[in-house]
Amino acid sequence: MEYHYSDLCIPTDHLLNGPYASEYAGHTQYMVPNQEAEYEVRASVLVDGGDRFGVSAVVFDKYEELIWMGNQGGHVTSYYGPAMQKYTSFQVHESEEVRDIITLEQGIYALTKSTLRHQIRRGIPKHTHKSANMIDMQCLYQVSTTKLLMGGHQDKLIDLDLTKMIETVIPIKEEGCAVLRSGGGSLVGCGSANGMVALRDIRSPVSAEHTFRAHSACLSDLDMQGDLLITCGFTQSGGMPVAEPYVLVWDVRCLRANRAPGEGSWSLSTASPPLLLHFLPAFSGRAVALAGDGHVALLHVNAPDSADQSVFQVDTQSSLCSVMDVSSTSQAIVFGDQAGHLHLFSPQHNHEPVFNNFSRATEFADQVVGLPYVGFNDTTFQYSSVHLPALATGSKWFNELPEQFFKKIYRKPKPIDPEVLKSMKMQGPIGYAPNPRSFKRNQMPYIEDTLEDLNASKQNDNKYNSQPIPKHYQKIELRYNKHGPNDDLEKCNKTGLPGLEATLPNSYCNSMLQVLYYTMPVKSTLLAHTCAKEFCLSCELGFLFRMLDTSGGAPCQANNFLRAFRTVPEAAALGLILPDRGPDSRLDLVALIQSWNRFILHQIHYEILETRKKEKELALLANSPPKPSRVSTKVNRSLSTQVNGQYTVEEYQYTELEFLGPATEFEQEELREDGWTAREDGAGDADTVQVDNHELTNNQQADREESEISQLFAIGRHQLNRCLKCNKEEGRESVVLACALQYPAAARAEGGEARGGFLELVRASLAARRSTPAWCDTCNRFTPTVQRGRIVRLPPILAINCGGATVREKAYWAKGTQKEMPEAKRGGGGKPCRYGLHCARPGCHFKHPDRPNSSQAGSSKSPTQESHCVLPQQLLIRLQSDGDVIINDKCESPTEPHTPNNRADKHKNKKHVTTQSEEEYTLSAAVICVEDNPKNLVAYIQTTPAKDVEPVWYLFNDLSIVPVSAEEVVQFGAWWKTPCVLFYTSSAARPAPLEHPAS
Repeated sequence: MEYHYSDLCIPTDHLLNGPYASEYAGHTQYMVPNQEAEYEVRASVLVDGGDRFGVSAVVFDKYEELIWMGNQGGHVTSYYGPAMQKYTSFQVHESEEVRDIITLEQGIYALTKSTLRHQIRRGIPKHTHKSANMIDMQCLYQVSTTKLLMGGHQDKLIDLDLTKMIETVIPIKEEGCAVLRSGGGSLVGCGSANGMVALRDIRSPVSAEHTFRAHSACLSDLDMQGDLLITCGFTQSGGMPVAEPYVLVWDVRCLRANRAPGEGSWSLSTASPPLLLHFLPAFSGRAVALAGDGHVALLHVNAPDSADQSVFQVDTQSSLCSVMDVSSTSQAIVFGDQAGHLHLFSPQHNHEPVFNNFSRATEFADQVVGLPYVGFNDTTFQYSSVHLPALATGSKWFNELPEQFFKKIYRKPKPIDPEVLKSMKMQGPIGYAPNPRSFKRNQMPYIEDTLEDLNASKQNDNKYNSQPIPKHYQKIELRYNKHGPNDDLEKCNKTGLPGLEATLPNSYCNSMLQVLYYTMPVKSTLLAHTCAKEFCLSCELGFLFRMLDTSGGAPCQANNFLRAFRTVPEAAALGLILPDRGPDSRLDLVALIQSWNRFILHQIHYEILETRKKEKELALLANSPPKPSRVSTKVNRSLSTQVNGQYTVEEYQYTELEFLGPATEFEQEELREDGWTAREDGAGDADTVQVDNHELTNNQQADREESEISQLFAIGRHQLNRCLKCNKEEGRESVVLACALQYPAAARAEGGEARGGFLELVRASLAARRSTPAWCDTCNRFTPTVQRGRIVRLPPILAINCGGATVREKAYWAKGTQKEMPEAKRGGGGKPCRYGLHCARPGCHFKHPDRPNSSQAGSSKSPTQESHCVLPQQLLIRLQSDGDVIINDKCESPTEPHTPNNRADKHKNKKHVTTQSEEEYTLSAAVICVEDNPKNLVAYIQTTPAKDVEPVWYLFNDLSIVPVSAEEVVQFGAWWKTPCVLFYTSSAARPAPLEHPAS
């Protein structure tokens, strides 16, 4: 019984034998109307080397639309498609002929007499296998994707492992193996030249399942399909081998049943003695028999008595037709002859045969794009349409201009004529001079840029770019993968300390969160805090710190804290909440993080007091009848209301808490001559109100409440305001949580007095003396008022906001080490100030008897005082009994402390001044802004890994944590590095050693 496929070239007239056969006659492309000649020639080519060598092997590719051919000179050529377009051509051996070719997914294997060559389809060789066991090889058979079976005119078969390139020798008793074919099962037919056929199981090929003699003289070819085996060969007649004019068909099942010889086999007669045999893969029981003279017959194997055979002739040009192969679709048959020709046949009505049903695309070389032809007189051609060829070397063309040629620059104006400067007369800031008439009217001269000018400007550009920003300071776009490996994260953080992700909005505060986490007194306070408020930042910070403690060094997210942070109306009013679309590149992170520092300290202080108040009210309600609450003059509270069983406070504001920040200075050329009076007994203004280091002794002390945050950060200050019009004085006490540096005015910065460095800034900010307009009840209007601040209590942790928001403040850190220059004499430079010793105006230009000139001040300054870009590691702050603040650095001489104006004779005629309190501070944390694109906020934090171990500084940049040196922390001379927030911790509040030291 025959099985047919409708899209393959087979006789299908029995499928349309009804009344509708004529209706579909025009659409039967693969239907052959008669049995005379089913196939006809489609293409015939002379192969490479065909003029000298004949074709010795041919095979259809199993994966692509290719035909592979090998000749007797060791050359392999492939052809693409039905048109047989040459694809690749290469040599596999110098002299040995190609005996067999097999195609695999990754390439082809070509077998010669003693070698096996592996090449990819593009012609690149991959491997050549040679062995002493390969003597006279003849055929190949693919056992699996990783195994090949090789046979030849020798007494052994070779089983080759393609992955390991290890061969296994299988001895055989027959005289060689010239043909290896399989019918799709586990049996492989091995045909020898003496006419013997052995059936071997591929799973155990050592022993043959069955051996029989197919022909008495020799075997020419064999093929298998299922359980059918066909052979052709020669018989012995009169001592000479004679070709048999028939094909023998064997049933493998009968052979294995040990039946009588000749039983289970039959013969098919052919017009010419067959030389090669091949089953049609797409049909059941159809085979192709090829004679040496090119006579081809299509046989019905299952019908031995059938006389209708399809016969056609191959034009071999009087040569021997040596090789043949059939495609997997049976739509194409290829023949090769000894004259060096390949002949492709396909069904009569199929002019474009397909070799495989599911062939993959063949890889071709890129087409070389030629240049278009343009006439010499063609003025409409666009020369930009012609693409430039690929660069052979380098990365730029010679005609590409450098970047500096695309910058917008303006021509430099010519300097003023020296004749004009000689004859110029100044009238205030304006100079007048006659025109020397050295240029024509409407002529604007410019300076021509010479080569020297260009080189000088290029050197200046390199000077600014000589110090690049280190990689661990830049913004890191790195996401933490919770379900997979984090190789990039391990490279960024090898310390074992937990980092914070910056993927959410408002993550700019990660640096300050890390600073608060490693400030142990603050961390302990927040971990112990709990309340029933829905969006409490103190609770969320405590939860975040606990998560960081238990993370084991894994990164964490502050999403719950940021969600609660967005609900605080005060944060929105201060502009601390950024939009979800991402921060603007023009956003000033320096001012933003300092505002966030002031806000978070005040907010935690307020929430702790609110929780304490609720606990007291609940205790009073539980133990005593309700009493009317007393309303304080300093603390504005509203009555508590009970909602869902919980007490809530509708409004609460602690008015005693203030922010210590720089106020707008009220500059004025003329001040009152009576000025600020000082008492001769030495008490000064400090005796107006008695102060103490830890308590405020005014009559409103009972109304002032303190939290753990105010005990850590609060700076007690007594401020005395005096109106310069009516001399009315008012004093008040306040508590501040963050100290903002007050930078000197532009006029002062040019002189020598205000250039005392960082210590002078801290001293001037703590004990501020400034002039500002304020409301005077006596004058009933805004009048110039002099404010004097006296520090009455130093905090355990000194939080400093460094400012740097304005251009003048940023320039202070960018100057670095300054050299003192003598002050230029102004008009009336020797004129004394009318206020004398009592002048409190910053940057006064007049002469003061108690202040040395700029040259003397410059000579007494130490190198540490001159440097603006170096922070001191330790500060020694002393509060004097008269209210003055004295700050010393460890590296400074103790005889030259930073006091107001460094006056040596300040207490000459006054009573003895004693030190009221003293605190020694050490730099523990610093938040800096990296002036990159985009800008980035990072934190320096000092940690103590274990007892008796020196503290270690770490740089926290979100997920990136790296150790840094102490010198790198205090140096701010780089243009990209600006300090924002500093934490100086006293010895009483030093952090304890970490429980999990950094690895």
